[in-house]
Amino acid sequence: MELPTPPWYRRWSVILAGVIVLAIGVAGVGLAGFRNVGGPDPTVTTLAPATTVTTTTTPAPPTTRKPQSTLPAEVLWTGSGSDVGKSRGFRAPPSWHIEWMFDCANFRKFGGGNFKITGDGAFENIQIQEFDTGASGSRTFSRGGYGHLLIDSVCRRWTVTAVAD
Repeated sequence: MELPTPPWYRRWSVILAGVIVLAIGVAGVGLAGFRNVGGPDPTVTTLAPATTVTTTTTPAPPTTRKPQSTLPAEVLWTGSGSDVGKSRGFRAPPSWHIEWMFDCANFRKFGGGNFKITGDGAFENIQIQEFDTGASGSRTFSRGGYGHLLIDSVCRRWTVTAVAD
C-alpha cells in the first residue's frame, strides 16, 4: 500500500522555503531601520565675549545710625542640576531654611514632573515634595546639625539653596 502524495502546501520543502523568505524579509526591514538611525546631535559651545569692568570706590559719609542687621544671611550650600543631586556635607545652625525652584516644563504633557528634597544625617527628617510644571518655595527648619541634602527630580532644571537664618 502506497501513501498518497500530500498537497503542495504540506510538503517540507515549501514550508522551509517560506520560513527562509520570511527570515530574509525581517532581516531586510531591520537593516533598513538601522540605516535610518542618526547619530547623536552635535554639541555646539558658544563662549561669551570677555568683559572688562572698572570700578572706583568713594568712601561713604560717616553715619551714626546702626545697620538693621549685623549678620547677613549666610548661604550654607547652593546647587543646581537637572537630575538627582547630593549636597556636600554641611553644618546647619538651629535656625535655617531651604529655598528651592524647579522647571518641569518638559513634563507639561503629563501634568508636571516630580521634585523632591530629602536629607541624611541630621537632615533625615527633611521631606519636601512637589509635583508641577514649575514652582518655587521655602521651608524653615528649627533643628540644625551636620548632613547632606538629597535632590531627586526629573525636571529640566532645579536650584536648591540652604541658608542660615
